[in-house]
Amino acid sequence: MTTLVLGGSGFIGSWLSRVLVERNVPTSALVRPSSDLWRLASLPPLDIIAADPAEWPDVVASVRPDVIVSLDWSGVAGASRNDDAQWKNLDRQLKVLRAAAESGTRRFVGVGSQAEYGPKSGRITEDMTAHPVTGYGEAKLAAMEASRSFSADSGMQWVWARIFSVYGPLDNGHWLLPLVADSLRADRDIELTTGEQRWSYLYALDAGAALATLATHEDASGIYNVGNPSAPRLRDTLERFASMTSSTGRLLFGARPFEPNPVMHLEPDMSRLAGLGWSATVGMDKGLGATMRWLSGQDVDDVTNPGHALPPRQSAGA
Repeated sequence: MTTLVLGGSGFIGSWLSRVLVERNVPTSALVRPSSDLWRLASLPPLDIIAADPAEWPDVVASVRPDVIVSLDWSGVAGASRNDDAQWKNLDRQLKVLRAAAESGTRRFVGVGSQAEYGPKSGRITEDMTAHPVTGYGEAKLAAMEASRSFSADSGMQWVWARIFSVYGPLDNGHWLLPLVADSLRADRDIELTTGEQRWSYLYALDAGAALATLATHEDASGIYNVGNPSAPRLRDTLERFASMTSSTGRLLFGARPFEPNPVMHLEPDMSRLAGLGWSATVGMDKGLGATMRWLSGQDVDDVTNPGHALPPRQSAGA
């Protein structure tokens, strides 16, 4: 079974590539020519294909993968989440899907987001009605519907993974935990909301394993939440994280107001993915500790490639 990972050099894409290689699944990572490949530096040999997105349908036709996992998406950062450019992602995905169907691809795994659900209260199940409140969530939901319809018409197996919050080494510098770590390491205070949100944080290795399961398990079909079934208060998570460094910086809870339409409860029901044999293996203390060490410039073992450390953070803003 050959697997083509679109966006394989990104944060979650690189962890998926790591897990697939460790499981001896023939894997190619399709990236842009401008992509920084630092996250893939410690991997055993991985087939990396650099091509402009306009050429990706031709790459699919040439590689003829059995499975495509589409992690490619522009405009993930908060400042871009209501840009019109979100909809260009949909057009790019549909062109890849057409090439996949013509090339005999058996399964398409699209990667969506909890943002598709919109604000919810209580545990979130995959059959809940989606009510996104951002352009990002709306575009992801449209991509889901379009890919499901196209896959049904073409006979491809269809899987859609809705990602909740993922953290860990190799993360982008603009997300919450890296920002908090950088402030604390510099002994700076950081202004936060009250932290009463209940957020599911899944360690990146477990997220990669979840997507690998959806890519390779014969019974995978339909929509799956990908997150940690535990959803403590964000304040509790950040206080645990802060306790792992000897900083004089303070977490100033309540110093910032909430954004409009705040997400206050991200607690995924993980029963469907658990039914395929997946479970989270990295506890919060272990995961937060590894993340803090990596963000601080210390070596962190690459458990998918024993005897090697994960790539250091020198390009963590990529």
